[in-house]
Amino acid sequence: MKKPNYTELVTSSLNGEQEALEQLMESIQQPIYNLAVRFFWNPPDAEDATQEILLKILTNLASFRGESSFTTWAYRVATNYLLNARRTSTEYLTFEEGEKHLKQGATRPEYEAADKALLEEEVKIACSTSMLICVSRPLRLAYLIGEILEFDGNEGSYILDIEPATFRKRLSLARKRIRGFMAKQCGLYDPANPCRCAQHINYCIEVDWFQPHQLKFADKGEVDQTKSEVEMIMNDVAIFHSHPNYTAPKAVLSAVKLLLKSEKYPTLGRKD
Repeated sequence: MKKPNYTELVTSSLNGEQEALEQLMESIQQPIYNLAVRFFWNPPDAEDATQEILLKILTNLASFRGESSFTTWAYRVATNYLLNARRTSTEYLTFEEGEKHLKQGATRPEYEAADKALLEEEVKIACSTSMLICVSRPLRLAYLIGEILEFDGNEGSYILDIEPATFRKRLSLARKRIRGFMAKQCGLYDPANPCRCAQHINYCIEVDWFQPHQLKFADKGEVDQTKSEVEMIMNDVAIFHSHPNYTAPKAVLSAVKLLLKSEKYPTLGRKD
C-alpha cells in the first residue's frame, strides 16, 4: 500500500476537502485502534476511545506544525487522551491477582475440541495483554510506545510529552515489572515455567473471559508470520509482536464520518 502524503492530506483537509479528510481518517484509525486495544485490554473500550481520539486529531489539525511526522503527532494526541481517559473496569488487575488466576486455571482439565488451537491463541493474547494492565498508565504507555511501537527515546518523549530521561526511566520500570512476571510464570517466555496457554482455556471459559463463539482477540486481525515466528526467541517483545494487527470495526469510522458531516465539527479546529 502506498504511504499517504500526510502534508497534502492535512492541507487539503483544512481547506475543506472531504475526500482528503476521509482518507486521513482511514490511514490513522488502524494504528490508533491497535494502541487503544492494548492499552485497555477490552475491544469495546478501545472502539470508544478510537472514535474520540480521531475526533480530537481531526478537529485540531491546525495545531499540527510539522515538528514531527504526522503519525508521531497523532500518537501524541492519542496517548494524551488515553492517559486522562476514565478508568475502565479492566484496569484494576494486579500481578498478584493474575498469579492467582493462573494457579486456578492450571487445575482445570485440558480443553479438547476442534477449535483448541484458536482458543489457545486467544488465551495467549489475552493473558499477555493483561500484563500491561497490571502496570500504571504512565508505565504502560511508555512500554507500548518504546517496546511495541519501537519509537526511540526522542520520539517517545515527544509523544508522551515528557523529558527523555523520564521516558527512559518509565520504560525501564515497565520492562522490569513485565519481564519479572513473565520470567516466573510464562511458558512462552521460558519453557521451564509451569504456565501453558492451552491449560487455561477451560478456566477462561468458566469465568466468562471469552466464549468459543465470541473471541476478543485471536480472530480480529492479521498476524505477520515473520513476527509470529520470533516467539521462539522467548522474550516479552517477541510475544507481544506476535499479536494480530487488529482491524478496527467499520462502525468506528462510520460514526466519526457522520459527526464530521454534522454541524458540530464544521471547521476541523482551523484558526482563520
